[in-house]
Amino acid sequence: MAFSSLIKNSLRTPALLVRMIRNINRQKKFIREQIDPLIADARKLNDGSLDEADIKKLTGYYGLAVPEVLGEAFCALRGKGMNDTERLASTCQGAMTGLGDDFFDKQRLSDEAVRDFIERPEQFNGNSASEKLFLHFYKTALSKAPVALSMQMQLYKVFYAQLLSKEQGKGVLDYESIKDITLRKGAESLLFYRTAFGHPLEIKEEKMLYCLGGLMQLSNDIFDIYPDLQNGIATLVTTAEDIRRLRTFYLSLMKIGYRAAYQTKYARGNVKKFLDILSIGIFSRCLVCLDQLEQAQKRSQGIFKAAQYQRKELVCDMDTARNKWRSVKFHIGIEGKIL
Repeated sequence: MAFSSLIKNSLRTPALLVRMIRNINRQKKFIREQIDPLIADARKLNDGSLDEADIKKLTGYYGLAVPEVLGEAFCALRGKGMNDTERLASTCQGAMTGLGDDFFDKQRLSDEAVRDFIERPEQFNGNSASEKLFLHFYKTALSKAPVALSMQMQLYKVFYAQLLSKEQGKGVLDYESIKDITLRKGAESLLFYRTAFGHPLEIKEEKMLYCLGGLMQLSNDIFDIYPDLQNGIATLVTTAEDIRRLRTFYLSLMKIGYRAAYQTKYARGNVKKFLDILSIGIFSRCLVCLDQLEQAQKRSQGIFKAAQYQRKELVCDMDTARNKWRSVKFHIGIEGKIL
């Protein structure tokens, strides 16, 4: 079975890569037309709240990856392409993600204030270019959402999970607490992005997305190990002592999520397309990064000591041809190993 899966994935992968490149270019064009003019207007305020790192998140990371990877995956699962309304809502959700952490951290809003903001955004005008831009994206996403109330309520769950995650900066959490926060934060975020799409969310799909969302947050933490270390954030990666154990946990989450996906009501072929997009866009890339971290562990007597490594040992550059090729190889072989 594993060999058969390997052959099939090898034949499918070139077409998958072509589709993803096409989707990336389509989303970049959409950002140039719909998002760049808003950023240009925000920059005119010149109040210092919107820096180049924020712009990169808006146009080159969240604003690109949320619709291009997650959105396209949702559409592949249902077997129907993304329409313009969904693309705008999903893009705005991604843009919100790039600005949201700074917005709430700077404002230091209480739980009640966050709830008021989410439920009644029309009462807020924003005190800076960054805040005004966030509010524009949020209001636009709500106006394009299939069910605005569902998006609002899920956003509240996201920010509540983020409030819990602030404990990770205090250095007092044990492994199980960090794991629970990680999985919850990722799960609520993925379910938030799902609210931009109109097809009904059923219980089995929700359970599947909850698992895969947690895996995506862990994926993010794997790539963010260096900045998290610099900021004193305790994650499953920064606190790990054995990358091999972390990899085992990562693969176990993949197995649970993949099996849950095949138990949903969607056609098996659509599930395969959905998982392929997530694999090539996220999961296989993280396995490359875990390889790099394991090599660092070998240089410290078999014990992973994140704080002792140099930046180049922790930061995985996925723009190199070598790492791209390794990612493709992981993608081709992974499903046969975990199913």
